[in-house]
Amino acid sequence: MVIQLSPLRCAGLIGVAFVLVAAAGSSQYDPKALQTQLTGARAQVVANFPRIASESGYADELVARLDEDQTALRLTDASDPAATEQMSLRVGLDVSLARQLVGLPSATVPAIARGAQIRLVRSSVDRTFQPVAVYVPSQASLDRPNVLVIVLHGHGQTESDFLSEPSLRKLADESDAIVAVPRLRGDRPVDATTTSDLYDTATSLLADFKIDPRRVYLAGFSEGGFQVFMLAPHDPNRWAGVLSAGGTLTNDDKDVFARAMQGKPTFLVIGSDDPLVKAEYVRGAAGYLNANGVDSHYYEQRGGVHSLDSLMPTLQRAWNDMLAGVHFGTPEPDAVSPLPTPSQRY
Repeated sequence: MVIQLSPLRCAGLIGVAFVLVAAAGSSQYDPKALQTQLTGARAQVVANFPRIASESGYADELVARLDEDQTALRLTDASDPAATEQMSLRVGLDVSLARQLVGLPSATVPAIARGAQIRLVRSSVDRTFQPVAVYVPSQASLDRPNVLVIVLHGHGQTESDFLSEPSLRKLADESDAIVAVPRLRGDRPVDATTTSDLYDTATSLLADFKIDPRRVYLAGFSEGGFQVFMLAPHDPNRWAGVLSAGGTLTNDDKDVFARAMQGKPTFLVIGSDDPLVKAEYVRGAAGYLNANGVDSHYYEQRGGVHSLDSLMPTLQRAWNDMLAGVHFGTPEPDAVSPLPTPSQRY
């Protein structure tokens, strides 16, 4: 089920619109209806391809994404409630993104809406509309400022499929934190444009939701877990804390991060059996940061590999410690220094 809401245009550089996706599990799983939505959305994007390409810069990616959703939908086990909930949400978010870019009519946007949604943030660099997937827990306050955690996705993921992961929404639900996943130009390396997109996203969300500006956090998983160390130092006062899961600090980033993030708590989470990012390197990064004035906290999930699910419940403990403002000196581990190069991302 998708509820269409009206476009919202903010003053200044940021333009926003969104479509609210009904809470997963609120209706019976209907793969045929989802296929019909995907087919229709794809046709509309193709029919408006030149304009969407100009306004967003990712029309080709969006068509490919809708095609991938069709394939994933056919492979989804209809008897698995978790899988069908995840697939339904992913499709709903991608269809809503397509509809917004096509420009369908809609109704009035509330100041805050609970559930999962796609918003379009206008880039202050090239004026394109960049998507961010936002999840507002059912217990989020309508009257008091909320916590905001901006979470960066991994390599090969989209903002929609990452937000559809149950583990991420579980973190949000159990902490009542609003979670936002920006696209950041897909798998594009961190540069001036992707950096601007992140801070445009933060500015937009602070303007449109009830957010406590003192409780805005930056987190990332996998490739995003590397990127947080590159992006946070550009405006360290924006962030109350930083969390990296399945990523680590590198030699190329360590000095800039350590200088910029003095006094800022940093949380590093890794699985003991992660085949892509070795736990010893993450322990080394934690030790380096603590030795250089950054309050660093190291968490290792026994048996964890390179997935959010496998990092539970340790990731949840790190998340909660971050939001609680935990400050404690982590004993320096006996481990190697940070990775020698950031060239390999995951």
